Amino acid sequence: MRFVALARPRRWLANSLALTMAATVVAGCGANDPRQTDTPEARERVQSHAVFRVTTGRPLVALTFDDGPDPRWTPMVLDVLRQEHVKATFCLIGFMAQRHPELVRAELADGNTLCDHSMHHILNLPARPHSQIIDEVDQDADVIRSITGSDPTFYRPPGGNLSADVIAVAHQRGLRVLKWSIDPRDFTKPPAPQILQRILVRAGPGAVILLHDGGGDRSQTVAMLKALIDQLRAKGFSFYNWQ
Repeated sequence: MRFVALARPRRWLANSLALTMAATVVAGCGANDPRQTDTPEARERVQSHAVFRVTTGRPLVALTFDDGPDPRWTPMVLDVLRQEHVKATFCLIGFMAQRHPELVRAELADGNTLCDHSMHHILNLPARPHSQIIDEVDQDADVIRSITGSDPTFYRPPGGNLSADVIAVAHQRGLRVLKWSIDPRDFTKPPAPQILQRILVRAGPGAVILLHDGGGDRSQTVAMLKALIDQLRAKGFSFYNWQ
């Protein structure tokens, strides 16, 4: 695989938001797809251009939700966040956003951050032609902009799968690439107490927590969300928002 030079977007350079760029491979659904890169060294170079953590000098964590908006689960997640006065980042699939634009507007109206999660959530996107990568990133960003009047802040790769080409396309669109540092694998639908425990045992300052409000039955994620917020607060954490 030939790696192209990666130019950081102008908006990123203008406002770093105290983000640290971690050059470690974080395990997650699909994150070890061998098609991402040719060698461990190349994989590390690619991963070093993704945001895994927040660094602000304070005990902060960031909640992120993937694969929505979903007409059943997203409103439940938003209700808990409103009640708890917490902001989060919602990583939106383009065709779902097209179906439920009112939920996208509700997320933004509540002060949450919006993230491009591709148009169709193709897990092996790095292996697809360059033109398709552009379409997947840009079409979703266009959908979000058409609904809200604003561009998304981030691009989150489906399954966490990255390549230099994917990153370059996201940067050219003005999007920072967002990964995560804690994945409780709630997409596998474990019981709520198990999701909660998987997060709490790994929670530390700057953690970016991956959760889901779409893509399947998210009842257990919703069921544990208030307890997660309360217990993280009890440990001294506040919740970070990129807005």
